[in-house]
Amino acid sequence: MNVITSLLIFAAIIIFGFISNAIFKKTRIPDLIWLMLLGIIIGPVTGLLNRGAIVSLMPYLSALALLFILFDAGLNMNLYKLLKEMPRGSLLAFISFGFSMLAVGFISYYFLELNLTTGLLLGAIVGGVSSAIVIPIMSGLRSINDHTSLILEIESVITDPLAIIVSLALVAIISSGASGLSGVGSAIQLTISSFSISIVFGLFAGILWLVLLQHLKGEDYFYILTLGFLFLLYGIVELLGGSGAISALIIGLVLGNGQSIGRMLRSKTLCVNMPAKTRALQSEISFFIKTFFFVSLGAIITFDKISLILYGIMISLILLFVRSLAVWISTYHSKFEKVDKAIMAFMLPRGLSAAVLATIILVEYSLPGTEVFAEVIFSIIFSTAILSTLGVGTIAINKK
Repeated sequence: MNVITSLLIFAAIIIFGFISNAIFKKTRIPDLIWLMLLGIIIGPVTGLLNRGAIVSLMPYLSALALLFILFDAGLNMNLYKLLKEMPRGSLLAFISFGFSMLAVGFISYYFLELNLTTGLLLGAIVGGVSSAIVIPIMSGLRSINDHTSLILEIESVITDPLAIIVSLALVAIISSGASGLSGVGSAIQLTISSFSISIVFGLFAGILWLVLLQHLKGEDYFYILTLGFLFLLYGIVELLGGSGAISALIIGLVLGNGQSIGRMLRSKTLCVNMPAKTRALQSEISFFIKTFFFVSLGAIITFDKISLILYGIMISLILLFVRSLAVWISTYHSKFEKVDKAIMAFMLPRGLSAAVLATIILVEYSLPGTEVFAEVIFSIIFSTAILSTLGVGTIAINKK
């Protein structure tokens, strides 16, 4: 591919990303659907993008996408509301993730003929809902109350990193050959350790940056310096066995709620928020990376086995069923209206974390049985986005 063709494709992706985002705001149809379709067209359909070249870039693009999306989610979350609704949101997150992981694991064992651990790995990858889809949809739904919206947002920001940590723990178990109760124990221990490291480093780094923010926020290129700090922390946390994505989320939460944290700690030094200009730049960069990531995801799908696409659709319907059960359990004896529970049940889109893990498993590991993951996960991302859009949209219209 020559330079001119590359630039034209580059420009088309950016323009299409803008249009997809505008459609999302108007219709609540997730932009990832259109972005993946574009990837399919310029990838497997026309061959304009070379699959091998895209696959080699996906690990870097995946890490950047996860880092920016979760940092952005933290920046835009209200700390007081988060603490108020954390118990209910966390309950929904862990029940929904656990049910989804187990259901997909057993279905994969029987229908995809994977061993149980590999099936559970697939379940963990698609176990969490996507904050990159849930948060924008919730912000645009005027017919849903703030209480329900915040719980769904909390769930999504918990399950994104949870899916990554549990999946990588299972990868380590499969690679080492561990099994049985010892393998489960190792996975739980690794998950708790990773969360602890990530949260501690994220809090420390976020507070440190709040102190420096007082002196540096007026300097040129402050946002670029913040990105450099984020990349540095991400690398350090990952080397220590934590999740750089969770640390990015915690830093975003601290920087986005500097005034609240300053008042809590009775510190004037910390009582400052990120400048509006910096927030705007962060949003632009997140859009840019997310656009290219989902287009690239569509470009690496092969469609060699249509049966795998059908399996993905079947799994999506099962995920809807187990999520409805999880919502019923987590809202039992609560004051939620039936319409809010229905919206919570249909809010099951899989997105960024599932796509990131699919590419990581594809590119960095060669585990038996995981060669089918990319097509199945692509189908699940696509079909759950459609289920969520149709379900939530119909409920919202009927509520009016």
